[in-house]
Amino acid sequence: MKKTLLTLIALGTVVVAVAQTSEAPASNAILVSQKRDGNVVTSHYKIPHDSGKQAEFDVHYAINRSEITPTYSNNSQEISDMRDFMAHTKDTTMHISSIHIVGYASPDGNAKCNDSLALQRAKSLYVYAASCCPACANVATAHKTLHWSDCVPVVEASSIPDKEAVLAILKSTSHTEPQKERALRNLPKAWSYLAKSVLPQMRYADIEFDYGVDEYFTRTTTVEPTKPAEPAQPQQPQQPDPVVVEEEVGVIIATPQHDGGKRKHKKEKKGKVVGEYEAIYW
Repeated sequence: MKKTLLTLIALGTVVVAVAQTSEAPASNAILVSQKRDGNVVTSHYKIPHDSGKQAEFDVHYAINRSEITPTYSNNSQEISDMRDFMAHTKDTTMHISSIHIVGYASPDGNAKCNDSLALQRAKSLYVYAASCCPACANVATAHKTLHWSDCVPVVEASSIPDKEAVLAILKSTSHTEPQKERALRNLPKAWSYLAKSVLPQMRYADIEFDYGVDEYFTRTTTVEPTKPAEPAQPQQPQQPDPVVVEEEVGVIIATPQHDGGKRKHKKEKKGKVVGEYEAIYW
């Protein structure tokens, strides 16, 4: 029947694509980190993906049964792979876009009973999946009873006895499903082959995940060397502005007092001391 697709699951580990390139990143790339070493800048980017990958698991059921039996058929391996995949759905790099669960019943037997079996098989797989993966909790299920014509591809590739007669019955458009079953039962060897090798593979439930895994890549670029910073220049002391005082006897140029042994004067004007300064007369 259908085969399990584990594109990015290997030995229980999610394989994240990592590439190194010097090309410009895609428009939806997200810068994760960046480091500079001399004139080489190394940038790490993430490109998010929500879909594009698929994983599918089949659980088979015994005839007229709808409960999951881990030891039946290839269930042990399928369940192990399914649980491993579900564990990785918690990884932040994986994003599930949709989940589909469908239950199936083989065409032999009562049509009404087969429809109920298909429905119950879908429900049993749903309950199991929801207990392992929170993302499955709100998934809607579907079910389907397969037809005898669905056996054609398997029979064509088989070594079933009375092969041509069996194919003629399976492909007939003038017989109902019950009529086809009666005709096939009239071919004992062919019916034994169908009951053992074909019909059991049609009693199953299928769960399919559509998902995406974020892609990571590294980009290296060369930039201009960083110029060393120029040393700070010491500040020059600010020279005070000269003070000009007009006097009756001339002009006195006064500058702030400083030590140096020169004469110091106190100039009074209208009975007030103007200030202490050095005076130069001319």
